[in-house]
Amino acid sequence: MEEYIDLYNDNKEKIGVIPRSKEKELLEGQHILVSALIVKNSENKIMMQLTSKSKGDILSLPSGHVLHNEDSKDTIVREIYEEQGIKIDKEEITFVEERLANRIAFFDIYYLKANYSKEDMTLQEEEVADVIWMSPEDIFKEYDNGKVRKSSLESIKNFLNRNKI
Repeated sequence: MEEYIDLYNDNKEKIGVIPRSKEKELLEGQHILVSALIVKNSENKIMMQLTSKSKGDILSLPSGHVLHNEDSKDTIVREIYEEQGIKIDKEEITFVEERLANRIAFFDIYYLKANYSKEDMTLQEEEVADVIWMSPEDIFKEYDNGKVRKSSLESIKNFLNRNKI
């Protein structure tokens, strides 16, 4: 069954609905909405997911497309459950920022302080190959090696600059 996502203008106002399969065909001034979550543990490490080979084999923050008639907070709660098997209460997560990345997507970034272990998780293998807790320094190094998604790195940098961990 085809998923549908909302279409936004440059001011992040809804202007329509498109099938998710058409997101690569956006015109200038058309955008979609993606929700992402920065999970930081008590050791100040950030949870990164290694996407499956079919999804790019790259480190990224947990994230997902906001579906039609869904809000971004509900989206990230759904995505964490689908991809890592972790149930979180949406009242536990905090909105961090909204920004336009890569000309295509608005990102709503959320934050959660939590200490999950791999034993707590059931990974959705078609999406996620592994989950790794990484220091910010290691994330930056892996980005320099081409192994971290740029939009995730930008979100992490913005978060760190605001929160000075």
